[in-house]
Amino acid sequence: MSEEYQYLFSPLKIGPVTVKNRLMLTAHDTTYGDPNDSYGEPGFYGERYAHYLAERAKGGVGLIIYGQVAVHPSTAYELHNVSIAYDEGCIPGFKTATDKIHQYGAKVFVQLFHSGAQNNGRASKLPVFAPSAIRGSHGEIPKAMEIEDIQEVIEYYGISARNAKAGGFDGVEIHSTHGYLPHSFLSPLMNHRDDEYGGSLENRMRFLMEVVDAIRQEIGPDMALGIRLCGDDMTDGGLTMEESAEVAAALEDTGKVDYISVTTGNLSTCGPLMVPVMYTPSGYNAFASANIREAVNHTPVFVTGRIADPHIAENLLAEGQADMIGMARAFLADPEFANKAAEGRSEEIRLCVGCGQGCIAPMGAGWSVHCIQNPECGKEEKLGIGTMQPAEKRKRVMVVGGGRGGMEAARVAALRGHEVVIYEKTDHLGGQFNLAVKLPGRAELQSVTSWAEREVERLGIEVVYNTHVTAEVVQQESPDAVIVATGSEPIYNGMYTMNPWGIEGASPETVLSAEDVLEGASQNDHVVVFDTEGFIKGPGIVEYLALQGKKVTYVLPGETFGALLDKNTRSHFVNALHADSNIELWPFACVSKVSQSGVTIEHSITEEAVDLENVDVVFVCGNKANDDLYFQLKGSIDELYRIGDCVAPRTVDLAIFDGYKVGRAV
Repeated sequence: MSEEYQYLFSPLKIGPVTVKNRLMLTAHDTTYGDPNDSYGEPGFYGERYAHYLAERAKGGVGLIIYGQVAVHPSTAYELHNVSIAYDEGCIPGFKTATDKIHQYGAKVFVQLFHSGAQNNGRASKLPVFAPSAIRGSHGEIPKAMEIEDIQEVIEYYGISARNAKAGGFDGVEIHSTHGYLPHSFLSPLMNHRDDEYGGSLENRMRFLMEVVDAIRQEIGPDMALGIRLCGDDMTDGGLTMEESAEVAAALEDTGKVDYISVTTGNLSTCGPLMVPVMYTPSGYNAFASANIREAVNHTPVFVTGRIADPHIAENLLAEGQADMIGMARAFLADPEFANKAAEGRSEEIRLCVGCGQGCIAPMGAGWSVHCIQNPECGKEEKLGIGTMQPAEKRKRVMVVGGGRGGMEAARVAALRGHEVVIYEKTDHLGGQFNLAVKLPGRAELQSVTSWAEREVERLGIEVVYNTHVTAEVVQQESPDAVIVATGSEPIYNGMYTMNPWGIEGASPETVLSAEDVLEGASQNDHVVVFDTEGFIKGPGIVEYLALQGKKVTYVLPGETFGALLDKNTRSHFVNALHADSNIELWPFACVSKVSQSGVTIEHSITEEAVDLENVDVVFVCGNKANDDLYFQLKGSIDELYRIGDCVAPRTVDLAIFDGYKVGRAV
């Protein structure tokens, strides 16, 4: 055991349960559930989800929170394909997961949730339940629960807990934050009742206390019971830190609650805080967990909130701000996070960077959650720990291109025992990532490349720098297999879906790319950015230029920018770009002509044209594949692959996945 982490790898007693370390996989949406039918009716978590959780237990996590699982038909299963807990049909799926997790010495609790107003009834055809008729984050005005509704939901919590006990769980967690039902009873922002469930804090606590009683009655003394509690609504008129501390003390006084897990905010008022991206500081909820920890005498307090580094986790424990560290995305990025830290291999941990591309973007869209850096995520049964086999024959593998996709192909091929050489045309690895980290607030992306560079060195992969590889070079080297990862380059002529023939006058002589800007090519004080991609590059470059004091005219063919971004990253740009007086947004517009001295912009609806002079023009209109080498080699190399942008310009997760897949196949 590494002496570096004296607190992180010490056991913790949580009521009747002892957990081997202080690392917890928090409950989170995965979309790995199995709906019963095509209409999104509630189903149950099965084998895929069980393998996903067990992989993290195998990787050394001490405590796993299973779920969310829905406690009542009126909750938000249609958005997440979550398992239901109120039907005994859930028990086999529960047992599948708990049995697998227990094999690796981890404990597993189930999180029971009712989304309250943060829901809609499109699939269930039921009214949304909430303490008061106050609209939640999904736009539907809920039914203010009658007393019989409250009693029914409390009963369903008990039924769900009974099924959890039969499913082999070590404990139960009540989700009472994010604006979900128990939290909405606690928060004066959402609870305007004038009966025994509203008004005073004592009354607003009543629903949660009755849920605690119902669950404890079903699970008895041998299972742990915890609350995921909002430590601060972070909104005027909401639940305050002082009130949250009172709630925590009252929960402890019942003698029925074994831990309190702390988050902040709610979906109605500050949704991006629920799953924050890299613009949010690490450990941002620690102030709230420290407050709760001071309010209780002996109840363990957990903290979550963008914690992805074992050193930060250790410091939070050492400083007494929490007793357990909750993470989700850190274990998506690297399921062996815990084992690597415990064994003194922290440098080998693939750190989450909070990009949101694979974990936040799919939520609510029906896609499977994944991680841009970890191609095995969600595919653990076939691709997980221990499944990679040595190659039958050791080959000399030539990887052309040292971007992130090429590095991944080299890494995996080397793990399988091949002799691998990377040929890179520049003097450094990383490709386009070396420019992406220059965007404001995106420096954390550097670890995506630096981790891969450390792996290249650790695995003894040779790198040949400053070499432009031609077909002749490949023939001279005579490798057994060639992986072409030569990436892509910006489109300067403005070809895009609305104008596939290009824009008049647009060329590398009159137009800059985002890459050119990041390398210092913009000289004018006024810059026109034309963005047809709808991803990170456009708004990132606009923010970058505006922070340099430049006036930016942001031209968009549609209604808005960043349509393909995850909602929380886009929220950052909505705030940043609309608040900056240097930025002028031009929606429903396009660039129709470019010259050496200016640009013509046309409104797509009114067809009004505006000429701007003495400006730099930046096109964010996509890239084209650098595939010449691949086609020169095709037919002359027996084992030839191409990956990433060289196939088609796409996002980094697909380049990494391509590299991983080819590395396992070569």
